[in-house]
Amino acid sequence: MNIHRILERAGLRPTLPRVLVLEFFHQHAHEHFSAEQVYKSLNGETRNMSLGTLYRALGLLVDGKLLSSVALGEDRLVYELNDGKPHDHLVCTSCGGIREFFDEQIEARQRAVAIEFDFDVSGRQLVLFGVCADCRKASLNARPMIDE
Repeated sequence: MNIHRILERAGLRPTLPRVLVLEFFHQHAHEHFSAEQVYKSLNGETRNMSLGTLYRALGLLVDGKLLSSVALGEDRLVYELNDGKPHDHLVCTSCGGIREFFDEQIEARQRAVAIEFDFDVSGRQLVLFGVCADCRKASLNARPMIDE
């Protein structure tokens, strides 16, 4: 994989921040990171990239369709590598975990709605919030036993 070539095909100059950010996401495919998490990871290796530079690089990589951004509530935006495959997200409100899933019936229904309303879809996001099985199990185990 040649990150420089990938950037150029997307119409982006392969500047050092863009290369570093895209490399990071290729190394962590199918994972989701906030800008702050990426910033800490990249600067933890003694690279000196400002948060502003990182946000600009993330924005350009999203515009270039190399990364995707997903809004996970009012104040939480995460980024992931755009592999070109549609998927949706399950977000645990207890631990913050994120799982991806794909459902052809959901995809078909969205296409049908777009056709019904003569709507040209340019993007879509479905995020389901709830509590994952591990957190539910931990919650049950943490409850004190009541003597009967």
